[in-house]
Amino acid sequence: MPWRVRESEPGKSLAVVEIDGVVDSTNVEDFFGFINSVFKQGAKNIVLDMAFASYLSSGGLSVIADAYKKAKGMGGKLVIARASEMVRELFEVAQFEKIIEFYDEMEKAIEALH
Repeated sequence: MPWRVRESEPGKSLAVVEIDGVVDSTNVEDFFGFINSVFKQGAKNIVLDMAFASYLSSGGLSVIADAYKKAKGMGGKLVIARASEMVRELFEVAQFEKIIEFYDEMEKAIEALH
């Protein structure tokens, strides 16, 4: 599985989701289902750890945009941590940096959600 919840704080509604490899047309529906399952488990604050992500298609970016809106609608927040330069460029082209906060360090991303 190219993504997983690496860390979660029960009762604090925080989940750190690690994304590994590629999110594209072959698995974007599974990625959408996975992200929704994280919300169903009680998370409303999510850190997407992109340290091991190598590519996101427009569909993957769309899932992240939807997750951002969902977290915000629940009174929470979604941030992105440790995105590689290549993945960060994909976010910049899509102008995500205007709405989603990016952090180079995991600790700072988690602090932003507390």
